[in-house]
Amino acid sequence: MTVSEDNFQSMLKFLFFPMLFWAVSINAQKDSTTFPKPEPPAPVESAPHKTPEFPGGHRAFVTEVLKNFRTSPLVRAEIMSAKASANFIVDTEGNMIDIKIESYEHAMVRDEFLRALKMVKTKWIPAEQDGKKVRSVMRQPLIFNLK
Repeated sequence: MTVSEDNFQSMLKFLFFPMLFWAVSINAQKDSTTFPKPEPPAPVESAPHKTPEFPGGHRAFVTEVLKNFRTSPLVRAEIMSAKASANFIVDTEGNMIDIKIESYEHAMVRDEFLRALKMVKTKWIPAEQDGKKVRSVMRQPLIFNLK
């Protein structure tokens, strides 16, 4: 064996072991455990046969929201008129969940509208699809003018 062949074999050993270690470490990082897939949430009906109803009707719902809506902070901030729109889900138990403000003109109006909606604790009569209670999306606009 010549000196160059001896150097070549040493280099191969030097490269072989790090490559082997690298391959083993990559393979060891694979996770062999499997986790069950999370259950998807119950579907939300956008057009059920029977829509959700607030006890006393829509006017009673608006009255409840407006009863909780504070205008004095808005007046102090000189916000005399604004528009906002919210959506929420009425679940199969009649609860308002996932309340979100989808559009608004002022952050203070957004925050106050969200607070007022979250204060409504009266349960809705849930929507129905084929005689079964289902979740349903509701949309509620807010338009006010204090002038």
